[in-house]
Amino acid sequence: MPYLCHAEQQRRAQGYLALIAAQQALARQPGWIQFTLKRRMDVLENRHGAARANRWLTAVFARRLLPRLEQVHQQYRIDTLQRGTASLLAGSGDARAAGTLWELVRRFNRLPEMSRADVDLLAGDIAHFIFAEQAQMHTQCRDESDYRYTHRLYMLAATITRELRQSAPLWHTVTSRLFDPEAIAPAILRMQSTKWWQRQLRRMAAAWREHLHIALGNVCKQKTAYVSPLALTEWREQKRRTREFLKGLELEDECGNRISLIDKHDGSIANPAIRRCELMTRLRGFETLCTALGFVGDLFTITAPSAWHATLSSGYANRRWNGASPADTQRYLCHLWQKIRARLQRENLRVFGLRVAEPHHDATPHWHLLLFMPPHQREPVRAVLREYALQQESDELSSAQAQQARLHVTAIDAAKGSATGYLAKYIAKNIDGYATDAEQDHESGKPLREMAAAVSAWAARWHIRQFQFVGGAPVTVYRELRRLADSDSVRGLDADFAAAHQAADRGDWAGYVQAQGGVLVRRQDLAVRNWYQADNTLNAYGEVQQRIKGVYATAVGADTPILTRLIVWKIVPKRVAASAPWSSVNNCTPIVACRDLPQLDRRQRRRLLVQMRARQRPPPQRLFRSAAQDELYRAKPQMPPPAY
Repeated sequence: MPYLCHAEQQRRAQGYLALIAAQQALARQPGWIQFTLKRRMDVLENRHGAARANRWLTAVFARRLLPRLEQVHQQYRIDTLQRGTASLLAGSGDARAAGTLWELVRRFNRLPEMSRADVDLLAGDIAHFIFAEQAQMHTQCRDESDYRYTHRLYMLAATITRELRQSAPLWHTVTSRLFDPEAIAPAILRMQSTKWWQRQLRRMAAAWREHLHIALGNVCKQKTAYVSPLALTEWREQKRRTREFLKGLELEDECGNRISLIDKHDGSIANPAIRRCELMTRLRGFETLCTALGFVGDLFTITAPSAWHATLSSGYANRRWNGASPADTQRYLCHLWQKIRARLQRENLRVFGLRVAEPHHDATPHWHLLLFMPPHQREPVRAVLREYALQQESDELSSAQAQQARLHVTAIDAAKGSATGYLAKYIAKNIDGYATDAEQDHESGKPLREMAAAVSAWAARWHIRQFQFVGGAPVTVYRELRRLADSDSVRGLDADFAAAHQAADRGDWAGYVQAQGGVLVRRQDLAVRNWYQADNTLNAYGEVQQRIKGVYATAVGADTPILTRLIVWKIVPKRVAASAPWSSVNNCTPIVACRDLPQLDRRQRRRLLVQMRARQRPPPQRLFRSAAQDELYRAKPQMPPPAY
């Protein structure tokens, strides 16, 4: 074997070091990532040898995938604690509290690979830690004023909460102005609650895990569009568990009458079919008003810059990706729309319509905006949207095609189709895929009806609001008016109130909006509003709940409301039908009452324990034998039968 020169030895040593560094970096990743990448390496090793698998690990994983994974981890992982956190702990200078906090941080950094039970256990430990530290602080500042005492308790809980990457309730209220100590008490109770921490950590663990899937390139049209298979499975399982839970509950009124909770659920807007019908009704009503007013409509498609997309349409990783999640992109688009809306308001350009948020193949959201406006305002509105949509990363918009990819404008032509028809496919795709059997999804290339579940799972995973109407009257008042059945009392109250009720009762969204003051009505000028009333009971955090109880006419005043919710329902377990007994005689061995236990001696207690265990022991299960075993047993009848 020839000797290697110095340069070759250096290259080989550097290769070994790079391989060891890549293996160590892979070992620091969550277990499911290690399993996925090691399985890919095994395939390469079986096909092309170990050298090819090692080159993939050092070239593809270490140079391409690892930086993307680290971009994601840095947004969730906790590496250091902020200065001053240890001093706020009750045991300042005591290493016990700081050590416990660091142990919670260590477990927190394992969220993407934790099971649901482990996440709940961590949530309980965090809540107990906050409560214990506050209890220790209580002994130190019990003599202080209510304001200072509440402030110290809140700051302790909020500091720990923010260290664990969660938003502390009412943080800006406490840190920016004077506050009422009684108003801050529910926020403190939330940060002490295990259920509150379970919701927060479950949401973060799911987002962190899905974000890593996006970084690995597992969410794209070449693999699985919109969401990972795990997220889709979890969404379907959650829907199934919810339905099974609702089937076991009923609604009971004050008179003892009961109705099925699952039937009420299926008859509300929680049912995708009813939700879709209501959206189409509202959109059709807007189109009717647009035609009656002589307005025109434009369909705008707004897409985020390329740096917000993790994967290209070809399936390759986008090297310009900034590590943003779909929730980050949604916040960017919302901030962009806030600036557009403010600009339109300043220039007195009033629009109304509908906004639909849907995902690209790599889960990055984009918006479809159907806006109606007067004909003479079409060009100014287009100019405003174009200015703000093309403002970010304008260096990549050198061609007209690139600008059109960022902002695409389509004028609604009645000769080619209605405005409702333009968005009908988007609405169906984002809900249940109704009447889209023959349609193909241009993002994934698969049938549109099959991808509807993936889109719904995407919206649920990232908590993205899919539909939002711009302008018009509120839908909550519309739903409350549809609950009214007494038309006589409505007619005598107010003319606008009666017109709004009649329109809502027959499902005429256009007539309802007109009765409320028109499509451009302001909230303070509505003819009908919801009437709220406080509950007599407090919630788990000591807060008074304000609930809708009816509606009232603005011209008459809130002193004369019309109640729409006359019956008070409560959720109770479903009654179980009594089953017939096996016989008329109770064959169970009588059990001694608990109050007689101290009078029994040791032998009697032992006999009682044996009886109780015999009652709880499951019946023996009959095992199936093969034909050969049956023949063996018949040939040797003198042998005792085996114990089953």
